[in-house]
Amino acid sequence: MCDQDLEAGVAIVDIGGGTTDLAVFYEGILKHTAVIPFGGENITNDIKTGLGVLKTQAEQMKVQFGSALSDEAKSNAFITIPGLRGMAPKEISVKNLANIIQARMSEIMDFVSYHLKQVGLDTRMLNGGVILTGGGSQLKHLIQLTEYVTGLNARIGYPNEHLAGGHIEELAKPMYSTCIGLILKGYNDFENNNKQFEETFRKVTVPESLQQQPVVDEVIDHEPEQQHYEKAKMKQRKTLKGFMDSFKNGLIDMFKEEEDAHL
Repeated sequence: MCDQDLEAGVAIVDIGGGTTDLAVFYEGILKHTAVIPFGGENITNDIKTGLGVLKTQAEQMKVQFGSALSDEAKSNAFITIPGLRGMAPKEISVKNLANIIQARMSEIMDFVSYHLKQVGLDTRMLNGGVILTGGGSQLKHLIQLTEYVTGLNARIGYPNEHLAGGHIEELAKPMYSTCIGLILKGYNDFENNNKQFEETFRKVTVPESLQQQPVVDEVIDHEPEQQHYEKAKMKQRKTLKGFMDSFKNGLIDMFKEEEDAHL
């Protein structure tokens, strides 16, 4: 995004594996965020259940032949899936595959429209439209489905404008948008010396009672050049109550030291 996008108003829809994250910007301010509990993993499971295939096969079909609009899928096209042990190959209709994907993606976009209406930022307010990113945004015809359901203009958000020339082409895919954004945030904090956490928080050392104890009681050296570990026995594990007591005592000691330092 750029400053013009933030001012005009945009809805960022990051379609991940387990969830879809929504962030709404308007007049340069973050107005609303939401997490929709559906993502690419749900689409894969729907394909697996609906077509009776393995999960790996469902994921491969979604990536290679999937479409978010069933009307754009060819009705006479089929995908041949190898059969299991001794079973004949199975033919999957590309149309049926698209129907399953469209049903779940439409549900996700319905949630997006619901959240936009809840905060009063519908089609009349967000001139920047919807920016789709994340691994799930690579589905074919997803832009058309998004525009149909939400009534907003849509486009795919790529992180390539933040990458230097000569970068690996794989990094320009929208599935790496969040990762690259986090790296840029960390680099920005480093450049601006945002290291307040090093001064605000005290480094806590692990008490000896909580440190891992050695598990070898005895080491017998039969040869000078090589050690053979024999007759080793495991120390008896501490009970949960003993562990919690040690942890509590360590915290009490730490806070006592902190309080004495302020007095």
